[in-house]
This record gives sequence, structure tokens and C-alpha cells, in this order.
Amino acid sequence: MPLKISPREKRPTYFEMTLEGRLDTGTSPQLEALLNQLFQNPVRGLQLNMRGVDYVSSAGIRVVLLAMKKIKAGGGTFMMTELQPPVKKVFDIAQVLRGENVFTSIAEADAYFDAIQKKERNK
Repeated sequence: MPLKISPREKRPTYFEMTLEGRLDTGTSPQLEALLNQLFQNPVRGLQLNMRGVDYVSSAGIRVVLLAMKKIKAGGGTFMMTELQPPVKKVFDIAQVLRGENVFTSIAEADAYFDAIQKKERNK
């Protein structure tokens, strides 16, 4: 199954990418290329909506880790939402998301983004 990626800018410099399909050796380069293109400009927040991802391999985990490192290196916020139980289990076993922002819903993640932006405006 191919990977479908639906990116959108939720607010200036805050992006959501909704993924559907498999995130594996065959499809992870597609996501990596899109993320590399995205990071050519300032990104303050990146949300990967994983609700449609039914499988993730080590290659997929690698791309997620690279995105997480890039966003954090620039002082931004990384989060993942709506992981399906088998996919979440893979990330748990790999101990990749310890202490990271993982949300069960888009609304929960949006509230977090809103709080961050409010904090930035009040500086």
C-alpha cells in the first residue's frame, strides 16, 4: 500500500501532515523528501497525524526521528497524533517517543499548539 501524505499549514510556520498507509522502506523516502522540502523554511511546529498509518518499519521510525531532531534543533515543537495501537506499540518498543508530545486527538494537539503560540505572543 502506498503512503498518502496530506500536508497543510495550520497556522504560519505550524504544519500538520496526515499520513495514510504504510511507513516503510519503500515509502519513507517520500516522507523524508517532503520533510526536507518543508524544513527549507522556518518551521515552529510539526504535527504528524498518524491515524491512517497501519504499519511502520525501522525506516519509518528513522524518518520520524530525523524530523523530530530537525524541528527541535530550530527550537520548534514536534508532536504525533492518533497513532493506531499497533503503530504506537512499535514506537513504544523502540523507546523513540519517551517524553515526546503524543496526543490522542487533533483537538488536544491544537490546544497545545494554541498555548505555545499564545506564550510566544506574550513574550
